[in-house]
Amino acid sequence: MKGNGHFWPAYVDMMTVLLLVYLLISMIFQVLLIVAQQNVGVKLSAQQQVEIHAVPQGSKLNELRMMLDVNQNYLGSKNKKELISWLEKYKDDIEKNGVVIYAASKEGKQIGVNLTLQYDRCLEVLRTMQQYEISTQKVTINNSSVNIFPEDFAAIYLKSPSDVPVKNEEMSTSDRAARIENNGGNPASVGGV
Repeated sequence: MKGNGHFWPAYVDMMTVLLLVYLLISMIFQVLLIVAQQNVGVKLSAQQQVEIHAVPQGSKLNELRMMLDVNQNYLGSKNKKELISWLEKYKDDIEKNGVVIYAASKEGKQIGVNLTLQYDRCLEVLRTMQQYEISTQKVTINNSSVNIFPEDFAAIYLKSPSDVPVKNEEMSTSDRAARIENNGGNPASVGGV
């Protein structure tokens, strides 16, 4: 080395500049990432609002409600016996029109927990139907909203014949005329005349 020139002070200055550039670029990317995540979160929360509604106290016609304990996602022996006898009683109607399965729970749980419990309970009813060889082709699981009720339950009820789509060839002229009258005289709502 010539004279008083030292290598280390220049090296340290160069490394300090590189470190500062790295920190500046890292902070810029972190800020961009945080802003992007907040925007996505706002969009998701606006799009996926879950409806919460109270289930009426009275049950529907031909409905079976099976009361369950809090956080219970399986049917007990009593509920299973009731379900099996209900399924046997309405087997022909289930084959013809189908059923709707839904569940409800008490207020106070997180929305995700409620929806998971409801779905597990509905699947338990569906599983029982499959075990006893009841047709599940016309089953509707109604789990699009959080159902609130003073007690936890799973329920099943028959679809009304007007809820079941019928092909034009299968419908008699008198049935077609009755449906047109029920639908306000609009033949298009029953598949045309």
